[in-house]
Amino acid sequence: MASNNRKTVTVVRAGPQTAVQDTGRPGYLMQGIPQAGPQDSFSLRLANLLVGNLPGPPPLSCGDVGDAGLEFIMIGPTLEFASDTVIAITGGETEPKIDGTAVPVREGLAVKAGSRLEVGPVKRGLRGYIAFAGGIDVPLFLGSRATQLGIGLGGFEGRPLRDGDTLQLFDQDGVVGQQAPEEVATRLPAEAILHVVMGPQDAMFDDASKAAFLEADWKLQPVSNRMGFRFSGPQLTFTDDRPSYFDRDGGANPSNIVDDIIPFGGIQCPSGAELILMGVEHPTAGGYAKIATVISPDLSIVGQLRPGSTARFHAVSVEEAIARNAEVEARLDALVPADTASRRAV
Repeated sequence: MASNNRKTVTVVRAGPQTAVQDTGRPGYLMQGIPQAGPQDSFSLRLANLLVGNLPGPPPLSCGDVGDAGLEFIMIGPTLEFASDTVIAITGGETEPKIDGTAVPVREGLAVKAGSRLEVGPVKRGLRGYIAFAGGIDVPLFLGSRATQLGIGLGGFEGRPLRDGDTLQLFDQDGVVGQQAPEEVATRLPAEAILHVVMGPQDAMFDDASKAAFLEADWKLQPVSNRMGFRFSGPQLTFTDDRPSYFDRDGGANPSNIVDDIIPFGGIQCPSGAELILMGVEHPTAGGYAKIATVISPDLSIVGQLRPGSTARFHAVSVEEAIARNAEVEARLDALVPADTASRRAV
């Protein structure tokens, strides 16, 4: 149960899409509920570690989901604090101010009661994150406080924050002054290189299209959201030896398959005309061939891509994907305060 001595934060200006997120609720795809949580999981987990919170696990991993913070897009919120607390801001490049004075990002910051935080626009990248010592106190839904915005579940009343909302925080002392260097952050490149494991239906594409997928620049389209990211590029084509039952049970289009599970990071290719990279609120099943799947650590980079930016895909083995994920997790492990492991979100 939360403390009776409530710490609160008032939303003065919410920004276009600011929502409560922890690392989400994996394990419910059978019930039609995707993981949700942050598009840039690394940045939220980093922010939590900097204030002494539980960070939560990597995408699609089970375990304590960590403490809930805020995810914002394009423009960060303006918040007023009724109580002393500790915060950290991570993710896309911002220039936040507390009471008009510029403050650093990727650092645990002490905030006094009565202070106002203005995050402002995201200069590079797309999404930013704010962690609060103890985390945000909203009801659990299926073991998580994450907001699934597409269908209005979890978080703060299942919706983005609005001007005038009041957030309640769990009462916990934070860690002040802990810093993360710039290299311990989600990469915000001008052109993203996204590592993928090919498949599960890459055999349906002809050799020329598989080469084009890995060699072309793919442009992110404005019609993208937490469900999926649409990329335009060369037309991809398919082999002629598709199983006959695909036509019978899936559909006659050469990109059709019999519906199967859609993974977070899976890349569908409807008619071969575009790529749809599945986001954190992806559908649970679908009937289009998936040429590849983005590896877990690079999903945070996807979350920072702006419409109009470009990406290229680079194929790696499953073993290399596991090694890359271990490298990313080591960067976070190096920042874990000594007493964080003993803390648990209430």
